[in-house]
Amino acid sequence: MRDFRWLALAPLLCAMGCGGGGEEAPGLVAQTGGVGGAASAGSGGAGAAAGAATGGTGNSAQGGGAQGGAGQGGSAQGGNAGSSAGGSEQGGNPGIGGSGGTPAPPFPAVTDFAAKGSFATTSNGEGPSCTIFRPEVLGEEGRKHPIILWGNGTTAAPPIYAGVLTHWASHGFVVAAANTSNAGTGKEMLACLDYLTDEDAKSGSVYEDKLDLARVGTSGHSQGGGGSIMAGADSRISVTAPLEPYVTGLGHDPASQKNQHGPMFLMSGGNDVIAPRPIQQQPVFDNTNADVFWGTLKNADHLIAAVGDISDFRGPATAWLRLHLMDDESARPIFYGSGCSLCLSPGWTIEKKGIQ
Repeated sequence: MRDFRWLALAPLLCAMGCGGGGEEAPGLVAQTGGVGGAASAGSGGAGAAAGAATGGTGNSAQGGGAQGGAGQGGSAQGGNAGSSAGGSEQGGNPGIGGSGGTPAPPFPAVTDFAAKGSFATTSNGEGPSCTIFRPEVLGEEGRKHPIILWGNGTTAAPPIYAGVLTHWASHGFVVAAANTSNAGTGKEMLACLDYLTDEDAKSGSVYEDKLDLARVGTSGHSQGGGGSIMAGADSRISVTAPLEPYVTGLGHDPASQKNQHGPMFLMSGGNDVIAPRPIQQQPVFDNTNADVFWGTLKNADHLIAAVGDISDFRGPATAWLRLHLMDDESARPIFYGSGCSLCLSPGWTIEKKGIQ
């Protein structure tokens, strides 16, 4: 089924693109001292509250202790394997800053993952056919920015999702959205990664040596959600967050589900009749080789709740990407542990595979 109802809703959805959206879902406040061990504010631990107390404005801190843990800006040797993946078999990424030398500073801590981050943002059409949403100033204090690749739903374009793509850029991500309404193969998404890889190595480029090419995630909606899984079979991708993925046709090859290279936050809508959970997401959960946290937002449909700023999906998706691409340990208790906060939220139904 091709979801052509996008066309009728396009003006409305574009208007929603930069909206604030949705009430805060329970459990989306950053936790202090989460699994992975936050240190004190003076030692750069995870404590979001400590970070906010050291000069942060709005929803995030500019200085002070941030993500801490065995990851971002930690020891010179980088984080331990598995530190960012929560013990998944794929393991975590090494700490930002690499082996030896002066580690890069952490990204500013946040106290609410659904709230705007501290980076001023910009967006431009670039590369083979990409719209890049990013911080206006890249590489401050030696930071290298993780990358998120985005795939649109059928008949949709990046402006329809500008709210969430700008939101992620405000948290410090460089977000590359493929300018296609047929993202099901993931090829156009990976072409944007190829472009950014070349730009990172190009003398004089705004991206020169400012991207963390070892920390790349994918996300996307509907057909683009299926494309994000397809792209996740590329060895450069370390985490995925497909939103209501459509995986029966439209370029999706189910074999990709068994060739993932990192953990997956699979998101479904309880009222989605276009990419219904039993037909479109259950096979992914059953078949994938990845560790999966499968969250169904009970009252979410396909055409309103998952576009613009993606409403109540936004906070958990941001937390997932910050945890796995920025080593933000304050996000870990949302997903990991027997009492994970999203697991206890009355608005969500949760299933887990390989996630303890």
